[in-house]
Amino acid sequence: MNRKKRLIIVSNNLATGGIQKALVNFLKEIADKYDVTLFIYSYSGKYIFELPAEINIIKANAFLKLLAVSQAEAKKEGRFLCLLRALLVVWTRMFTNRLPLSLLLFTEKRLKGYDAAISYVQSPDSRSFYGGCNEFVLKKIDAVKKIAYIHCDYLQYGGNTPRNKKLYSQFDHIIAVSEGCRKQFLQAIPSLSSTTYSVKNSVDFIDVQKKTDCSPVPYDRGKFTIITVARLSEEKGIIRTIDVIEELLEKGYEICWHLIGDGRQRKYIEERIFSKSLEGQILLHGEQENPYRYMKNADLFLLPSYHEAAPMVIEEAKCIGLPILTTNTISAIEMVEQCRAGWVCQNSTAGIKEGLEYILRNREELQHIREGLKKQRFSQESIFAQLDAVINGEHANER
Repeated sequence: MNRKKRLIIVSNNLATGGIQKALVNFLKEIADKYDVTLFIYSYSGKYIFELPAEINIIKANAFLKLLAVSQAEAKKEGRFLCLLRALLVVWTRMFTNRLPLSLLLFTEKRLKGYDAAISYVQSPDSRSFYGGCNEFVLKKIDAVKKIAYIHCDYLQYGGNTPRNKKLYSQFDHIIAVSEGCRKQFLQAIPSLSSTTYSVKNSVDFIDVQKKTDCSPVPYDRGKFTIITVARLSEEKGIIRTIDVIEELLEKGYEICWHLIGDGRQRKYIEERIFSKSLEGQILLHGEQENPYRYMKNADLFLLPSYHEAAPMVIEEAKCIGLPILTTNTISAIEMVEQCRAGWVCQNSTAGIKEGLEYILRNREELQHIREGLKKQRFSQESIFAQLDAVINGEHANER
């Protein structure tokens, strides 16, 4: 009987977020196919309860954990660690994070005997006290192959630095979570084209479909129901879309926009909605354990972001059979338009308005998209096959 390959994945935490959710889905998919170990900086967050029982978990020591917690959370670790984190943050902002990362990595023991080591979180800019997953894989793990994931628009996220270029050049393979992400990364570091691949994020389609049918939310069929599931932060484009909804309502369209999610901009969004007297037309539901029950009976999924990499919620909406309108971000064309899952509009307030108004005037196209999505088959088999090929050195080098 062949030995299962030993795989170690390094991440910072399991709190709410797209990367964390993708990681949990990824672990579920590979847990029975490899001997899997998760090295986690901070063993915290809602997704710890969804980790597959088959995997091994190694928790970072208290020093390395500082890279994955806030200053408020560090207070719970004791006065010394709280003070240490504060000092390292100040140093990082004044100089760079290079020395703090080196000091913290030094405190952790070396891990040996793995066939592949994967850094699941990209490196931040040099003035951020965060991350360190790439450095840990490169400096503290002995593995036959070392792989780094890219979950971002590399040219926009702030970490496109000479130091990070040097770090990524030391990996055997780079996995970008969409072709758009891969192209952006290679614009920054073209020398890595032969070792950089695109492999989609893992989505637990069975779980999504199961939760979709769990007490689905009914809506007023006299109104066109739009839903957005997103973190309430500036880059998600919520504020500009409030203005669009107001204009469409003034034109006489009967619409209602439901927002699922929370974030630092929530209070500002609530104030903006109140100032325009749109409390009955734009509804905030906050963070939801099961957002899919809100999606099932909606008419349209709207993603009005300024920047996105490869949002999993698009794949989730597709598997539910919900047509999508998204602004033109780096993966929008391949994830939505090329899959005939909806529409891609210009990334502007005017573009969002034009896209929504077109759909409102052409409901038959919306129904055609919905019927097409329901005929599609959604599976993770091809995603696992791609990943397995990278780990085993069998990935076709076609670009």
